[in-house]
Amino acid sequence: MKKFIVTLFVLMLSVSLFACNDANNNDDIKVGLIVSAAGANDNGYNQFAIDGLNLAATDFGVQTHVVNTADDVPGSLETLAEDGYDLIFTLEYNFGALITDDGSGQSIAEKYPDTTFVTFNAFANTDEAGAKIHDNVVEVLFNVNEGSFLAGALAALVIENNEVLFDAADYSFTALDDGGRAVGFLGGVQSDGITVFGYGFAQGVEYIASDLDVDYMLYETYAAGFGASQDNYNLIDSYFDNGVNVVFAAAGGVATNMRNAASDNGKLAIDVDANQDAQVPGSVLTSVLKNTNVSVYDLVEKFINEEAIGGQEFFYDLNSGATGITDLATIEGYIQDTTAATTKWQEIKDQIATIKAAISDGTIDVIDAQAGEVLDYGTLEHVTKAN
Repeated sequence: MKKFIVTLFVLMLSVSLFACNDANNNDDIKVGLIVSAAGANDNGYNQFAIDGLNLAATDFGVQTHVVNTADDVPGSLETLAEDGYDLIFTLEYNFGALITDDGSGQSIAEKYPDTTFVTFNAFANTDEAGAKIHDNVVEVLFNVNEGSFLAGALAALVIENNEVLFDAADYSFTALDDGGRAVGFLGGVQSDGITVFGYGFAQGVEYIASDLDVDYMLYETYAAGFGASQDNYNLIDSYFDNGVNVVFAAAGGVATNMRNAASDNGKLAIDVDANQDAQVPGSVLTSVLKNTNVSVYDLVEKFINEEAIGGQEFFYDLNSGATGITDLATIEGYIQDTTAATTKWQEIKDQIATIKAAISDGTIDVIDAQAGEVLDYGTLEHVTKAN
């Protein structure tokens, strides 16, 4: 009997090990990833995606390759497809050759029907009628409108309580009765991928302003560009001069100027994509996250499990962990060490958690520009555009 039990145990162990090895033995599957122009070491969008790919390689045993330059996205897509890559992620905003025509009269998606391509941040594979163009192209979008709503709500709550939360010797917030109920937003360009941040932010400010029955001014632009320049520094500086206490930017390198201007003015900034809170500690309130690692890992797993992902769109929301705001650990180090400050800060964090839950369960509906929705600023009863 003992011999039978031992034999049975060994047999079961062998089956178990075989199953584990089989789950991690996908070296016949090749996955490629092309980074955006920001580069592989951007501490955010690209780097997170690479992290997700590396984890997928470890967990699932797939072959992977990262193209670290976005100089020739169409060429990189074709090279990977020619080399037999089964699943290719492209993080750059360059979809023409993939979807429409690469100059040969055909699109890359048409030329390589057995390759699945994944695009980010746009309905690149959707025509004007709403139909999918290619059945081997996947669209990934992040509900950053939800994270931006949280950022707007947080900004208003912090502005309302700045005298309690922060030491006046370290900050120079404009007083509430002197025009301090004001926020700013800078977008790189006027596009759905940028307005999605701005609309959510404005709604979040409106939510708190309405609850408190106070009125806010919103300074904004959608022409800041994506590089730090003297012009956009001066614009941000002018917002702060006009009483703005928190500025939010979804404009690439403009964030460098935003953070520095916030520090120079003794006020606060909100960043995007990655946790940038420690870039200028004490001057960055939070960052709206776009955790591409979540989507990359998830889609690799779906692909190896032979789920049909081609011709589909995938939204990653607050519940997925792919978007939201940071844990506020960095700015928390600048909250005054007083009972009143720590109590109020905990109340604010609890309120943000409650709002997050309400967004997640659908109680709060946040406009999504990526889905073609448009914010009618006239419906905001407590937020007025200043420019």
